[in-house]
Amino acid sequence: MTIRPTIGFVGLGTMGGPMARRLVASGYEVAGHDPSADRARQAAAAGVTLGASPAAAAKAADVVLSSLPDPVAVRQAYLGPDGVLSTARPGTVLVDMSTIDPDTCREVAAAARTGSVDCLDAPVSGGPVEAGNGKLVFLVGGDAAVLERVRPLLLTLGTELHHIGPLGSGLVVKIVNNMMSMANVAVAAEAMVLGVKAGVDPQRLFDILSTSGGRSHHFLKRFPNVLAGDFTPNFSIGLSRKDVSLALAMAARLEMPVPLASTVRQVYEAAHAQGFGQLDMAGVTRLYEQWTGVAVRGAAARDARPGAG
Repeated sequence: MTIRPTIGFVGLGTMGGPMARRLVASGYEVAGHDPSADRARQAAAAGVTLGASPAAAAKAADVVLSSLPDPVAVRQAYLGPDGVLSTARPGTVLVDMSTIDPDTCREVAAAARTGSVDCLDAPVSGGPVEAGNGKLVFLVGGDAAVLERVRPLLLTLGTELHHIGPLGSGLVVKIVNNMMSMANVAVAAEAMVLGVKAGVDPQRLFDILSTSGGRSHHFLKRFPNVLAGDFTPNFSIGLSRKDVSLALAMAARLEMPVPLASTVRQVYEAAHAQGFGQLDMAGVTRLYEQWTGVAVRGAAARDARPGAG
């Protein structure tokens, strides 16, 4: 009989919460931590044992997973006084699934090596639904032998594991992937609002573009929600700003001009400045709507507005 490793999980939010719950449902013992009391309660209700700090969540773990919003949060969770590395035992594997810069990942790994703790960067492709139903795609950087030790665990959460190369290389692929994703959404928002401003019905425009050459994965996935007026943040404008900024910082270190990504970042910065930062990334449509005075909504959403009809 295979003995499952004990799991520590730091970050029980939009992505980490569904992953932790899936692990519990799959028979893993999970100790977790999140600074949000509401998120912690949701995890506890699903069977996650709560720790008062990242250190507490990691203390008895064979594998520590983390899903955190930015490099500052990752450094604090691992390197802080109550961080994972203050209690992680030799032989523990740390798998950070956050989207951060490769340098932060390598900084944590260097500190971990002093305690004989192994690290992988394993950012994911997929959203909260995929996190909960085990359909994520992992982009992994680090030693291949370490990956093999946690492969069965990761395949509980995902359907594909791509070993990219050395530590940090998974993050490089994730950053350029997200750079493309944010650009796809921004140009789709611009195009949809332009078409509607020119007199085409929003639903009709979406239906035609969905079968045309300009479509993208995120256009097909997110713009039905735009038509419905639903901007629930599966991946927020705030996180989009952060990820495009990571791409620009990486490009600056490599002395590579990225003029298109720089423009895309300004779209998300403008949306944030107008108060849309907590909306889904497709909420950049709201910025263009504000600029033009038109709304990209289907008939059902239009009819549901107060005073309609």
